[in-house]
Amino acid sequence: MLEYSQNIPQKQPSKLVNCLTATATYFPNSLFDNMGRIPFNAGTNYKPLPPTNEKQLRDTFQKYDSNGDGLLSKAELENAFKSLGSHMPNWRARRALNRADANGDKFISLDQELDEVVKYAAKHGYVLGK
Repeated sequence: MLEYSQNIPQKQPSKLVNCLTATATYFPNSLFDNMGRIPFNAGTNYKPLPPTNEKQLRDTFQKYDSNGDGLLSKAELENAFKSLGSHMPNWRARRALNRADANGDKFISLDQELDEVVKYAAKHGYVLGK
């Protein structure tokens, strides 16, 4: 029978194991996908999640009425779409303005026309659930 000597030095963990341990403790679980991997662009493209329902989406648009006049300009719409994570906020703002501006004054009324903007944004995926 073969016996192992107690004098054999123990192997130290490799640098790779140390690196993986440090990585697992540094990154939050939310960065990992369902297979336990960190996606290639996990740390670079972090965007906050969009609102979860149409009321929150409506509140988001109302928040961007910076001058408080009850109207959203194209620039204010652009800022709102940018905050929602749009890759082309200028284009989205123009499209929403063209769709929802019923009276043609180039502004979105928070009282009458905002519902159309909310429907437009919901249609294009800016709402997670209803």
